[in-house]
Amino acid sequence: MSPPRKRSTYKPRRDRREVAIAVVASFLIVVVTFTLIWVLRPNKNLGSSETPAITTPATTTTPGATTTAPVATTPPETTAAPQP
Repeated sequence: MSPPRKRSTYKPRRDRREVAIAVVASFLIVVVTFTLIWVLRPNKNLGSSETPAITTPATTTTPGATTTAPVATTPPETTAAPQP
C-alpha cells in the first residue's frame, strides 16, 4: 500500500482588482434592478391632478325582448281656491 498523500494547503490569492470589479458589478446590478422596479411599477401615483375617467354602465337588451315606450307622468292637479 502506498502512503497517504498530503493535502495541499496552497491557496492562490485573488487579485484585488478582480475583487473590486466583482464588488462594483454586483452593486451596479442591485442599483439597476431597484431602479427598473421603481420606474416600471404599476399604479404609480405621482400626485398629478389628472381626474379619472367616469364610465357609466352600458344598457344591454336581450334579443327578442320587447321594449315599451316610457309612460309620461303628469303632476297631480291642484285645485285653486276660488277668488272672492
